[in-house]
This record gives sequence, C-alpha cells and structure tokens, in this order.
Amino acid sequence: MPMLVADRLPAKPEKAFILGAGKFGSSAAFKINRRWPSCQIKLIDSQPEIPASIPGEHQPGTDAIKFLKDNFRSLSPDSLIVPCIPVHVAFKWVLSYFGFSIPVPIRLMEFLPGAVTGRDGCIYSSLSDFVCPADCMEPEGVCSVTGKKRKEPLFNTLQKNGLKAYRTIVVRSAQLLPGVGAVTARQLSALLGEVRKQKGRYLIGTASRCHGVIHGFVH
Repeated sequence: MPMLVADRLPAKPEKAFILGAGKFGSSAAFKINRRWPSCQIKLIDSQPEIPASIPGEHQPGTDAIKFLKDNFRSLSPDSLIVPCIPVHVAFKWVLSYFGFSIPVPIRLMEFLPGAVTGRDGCIYSSLSDFVCPADCMEPEGVCSVTGKKRKEPLFNTLQKNGLKAYRTIVVRSAQLLPGVGAVTARQLSALLGEVRKQKGRYLIGTASRCHGVIHGFVH
C-alpha cells in the first residue's frame, strides 16, 4: 500500500541540522536563528569553509548524508533536518544503507503535474510553472502568487499515483518558516524502517504542498 510519512514539526525546535551552507542553507540558518535564538543550529557542507557570519555550529568538508548516517543515533526524534543540497535527501538516506537506484518509469509522468525527468532517472513534479517567491508561506489550498485554488497538495498526489509493481512511500516536507522546508529525524527513521520490512521495488518521494521529487529504488 502507498504510504505518506508525515510529522508535526515542533513549535519551538531545539535542534536544526541544515544540510548545505550555500544560498538556501545560509538563508535558512539566519531565519531559524531570528525566530528561535535558542535553537541549536548545525550546518553541514562539503565545501572546506563555511562563512563565519552564518549562525550556528559549522561542519565544513563533510558529506551531508554520511554525517546523518554516522550521527543519527544521537539525534532526538524531533530534531529537524533542513535539506539545502541538490540531492534527494530521503532517497539518498535509504540508499546509504542498502539497495540500489533504478529509473522511475516514464509512464508515471502522465499522472503528475508539471512532471519533468532528472538526469539520474528521477521525476520532478510541481504545481507551479514559475519560480516561486523565496519567502512563500505555502498557504493551504490556494497559491499565494496566482490566488488559484489547489485541488490537493502534491504530497497526496504523489502518494496516490504510484504504480502497481512498486511500493510508494512519500515523505511529507513541511514548512518550518517562509521558504524553509524541513522533515524530522523521526520521519527518516520511519522511512528506513518501512523499506527494511519488505524487499522489492519502491518509488521513494519527498514533497511539499507544491513541489516534489521521486526516485526508484530496489533491494
């Protein structure tokens, strides 16, 4: 059965692990620090240096997925993971443990809005055909730019439109602050646990209300 892995983000987060310290990661760090000064922020980036002006504890020269895997046991379930790197974090997280990547069948595109293929066999999907504002509030049911109603959030669309030969699991990325999406460590743990239960072919997705990505996986 298709599955949606969702969680309520903490009202006052204590720890936030930002994967990537570039434009989006640094912006997320500043926003989180302004909203919750007591939140412990850790920035993980593969670059050898992270600008000292960015709030939080810095861990440069580090692969973000490897960091998650090596340190996951020390994270509390409510710890926030803020993906700001150009990879599908939930998918790479599972892939770091077992299995291997397979292309997503092209026929899935006919069921997804704004679908385009990625270089690594994934499919991207979006409800918008324009560049969204960096501070979008992701309002429920209505686009903040066009004012038009949405039929349903994209994470539900991805979950419902899987393929019979695959098990579909979608991680719901929730908005922490305008322009800042996050998942919890609890969600990543649940995703890994579900894939471990049953061998076979999977479609693993991550989506917010408006944007998403889906990869193929088998083990």
